[in-house]
Amino acid sequence: MTVQNPLYAQLAGLGLTENDARVYIFLLERGVAFGGSKIAARLGMHRQYVHNSLQKLLEMELVEEIRGGTRKQYKALPPQQLSRMARKQLDAAEHTVRELDQISTVGAEQDFEAYRGRKQVIEFEERLVDGLKDDEVQYIIGGGSETFVNFFGEQYEEISRRAHKKRLKTLYVGNPGEAQWLAGRVAGVFGDSFQVRLLDTLPKTIVQTVIRFDTVTFYAFGNPPLVYFLKSKTVAEDYKKFFMMLWEMAK
Repeated sequence: MTVQNPLYAQLAGLGLTENDARVYIFLLERGVAFGGSKIAARLGMHRQYVHNSLQKLLEMELVEEIRGGTRKQYKALPPQQLSRMARKQLDAAEHTVRELDQISTVGAEQDFEAYRGRKQVIEFEERLVDGLKDDEVQYIIGGGSETFVNFFGEQYEEISRRAHKKRLKTLYVGNPGEAQWLAGRVAGVFGDSFQVRLLDTLPKTIVQTVIRFDTVTFYAFGNPPLVYFLKSKTVAEDYKKFFMMLWEMAK
């Protein structure tokens, strides 16, 4: 039986798939440049999967491209970039929460909660889904669907089953790079009740925003993972207007 490297799950929380993690760790352990074909052969992976992961790692500045004649080679960059990425995403989420707090203080009742760590985040999500009303609609500003699903792991299927049983409907604005993932893993669970539009200018991220009737929830899958939960109908309505603007811009 093959034992999965525990680093894969940790890197998933920062936006890397298992394939991305395998390629990055392979290059990181060796410290020298390799071509895509050689990486694929050493890892026993399809060359297209390796190519996709290398392009993503380049965008995330976790590898660098080295040209030698007509062939491209790739070398890992120091992993400290992961820490900078996580801090940047968490700072962005905290900044957004502060801005929302300012616009929701005039005549609006609100409750604010924060959850930190894997156990608290999963328990929060289970309570949230169990408290959904039938036929509720949620609006998601995404870019991090893969990170979201990977974070919840085995619990994702069970939590999704409960949400689907309550006929939860979803409108999702995401990054074009999520298209294949959304059409497979996510749409496979929710079917037609999960509608997707893609926006070129929306980045892939470890932060996800979910707007419901009177709540706005911010997920930040860094280390540690965090959830900010704001209950305010006024803020939720304002954020829904922002979502619909993105929805009309997307395709």
